[in-house]
Amino acid sequence: MTEAVHRRAHADLAERARRVLPGGATHASRTYDPRIYVARSSGSRKWLIDGTELIDYTMGHGALLLGHAHPAVVQAVQDQASRGTHYGAAHPLEVAWAEQIVSLVPSAEKVRFTASGTEAVMLALRVARAATGRDRIVKLWEHFHGWSDAVSPFLDADGRTRTPLGVPEALTALTTVIRTDNPADLEATLARGDVAAVIMEASGAHYGQLPLDPSFIDAARSACSANGTLLVFDEVVTGFRISPGGMQSVLGITPDISVLGKVMAGGLPSGAVAGRADLLELLATTIAHPGTFNANPLSAVAGIATLRLVADGVPQRRAEDYAVSLAAEWTAALASAGIEGTIRRLSSILHIFLGDPRAQARIANAMRAEGVDILNTSAFCSSVHTIADLELSVAAFARAIVVASTPE
Repeated sequence: MTEAVHRRAHADLAERARRVLPGGATHASRTYDPRIYVARSSGSRKWLIDGTELIDYTMGHGALLLGHAHPAVVQAVQDQASRGTHYGAAHPLEVAWAEQIVSLVPSAEKVRFTASGTEAVMLALRVARAATGRDRIVKLWEHFHGWSDAVSPFLDADGRTRTPLGVPEALTALTTVIRTDNPADLEATLARGDVAAVIMEASGAHYGQLPLDPSFIDAARSACSANGTLLVFDEVVTGFRISPGGMQSVLGITPDISVLGKVMAGGLPSGAVAGRADLLELLATTIAHPGTFNANPLSAVAGIATLRLVADGVPQRRAEDYAVSLAAEWTAALASAGIEGTIRRLSSILHIFLGDPRAQARIANAMRAEGVDILNTSAFCSSVHTIADLELSVAAFARAIVVASTPE
């Protein structure tokens, strides 16, 4: 297929999308131009509607530690589909899935499933408010917890708290955003005695793009305990990927509540709130929490199959070993080209930082043009990426950074 035909196929579909989808997309990070449309995926690769093959590092926005269409996950979903996709009732799979999570995650004494990570955050904060009788929430600067109202306030360039369009300004009064460079600010805020929960990405903002000093997390744990505030870890990205027990296992710091998603369902939609039994039991007594797709059987069997495979930590180590090699090679490519930049790694996740802001904005498109798909400026490595993928990805990066850094 010629380049012109390739572009036409995607442009035609993009035009159709603009007629029926806001902005022609279904996710804020899928609005890049030119658009690409995927027809199928397997292992470490995906194929576009015109047959173009890409090495994939978006990996389901980080959900696919085992790669695309892992045989065990596919088989589990296919078998379950023939037995029913929605029972409208309790089923054994939800119990088995929850038992796996409890066995792996240090903070998990009980589990309540949701349909997404954003929903899990909403539920975790409701539980925290109900348990403490307090309304205020503290989040950290640049930490991302989905799009719900309570976690949407942010700090502007002048350090003032702002809310996005569509979020009531009144919520600003109930959400305090704290910078992470001064633990004393957090301790002083909690000392007022009106904070229900502190929620944070234990990895640092944006799954490790902005690292968080473990001493800050340790101080937060102590301050929460001293002031009757609950500590919530958002492990939607890091849960089961960084280690079988998530980031909390690596840090040795146990939150009161954990928010889970992505890897836990093997690429199917799901989320979960896991934590202390006394807190989660509020969902059985004083907090009503419905949800048509909570612990959907298809998500449950995909999750069970995935967690069985990752429980021993072997897939995580394979993915991390690959990421170590890729980070080293990409760093060497930057040095060889004389281009300012850094590759930051958190376990099997890489983050690309280029010194030129224009190059930073262009690197994802430049990589896709070279046959490698990354998520904005991040790369999620899987347990099924190969030496061939590594070699091709290094060559693609070497070319892409030159293209991205060349003035238009």
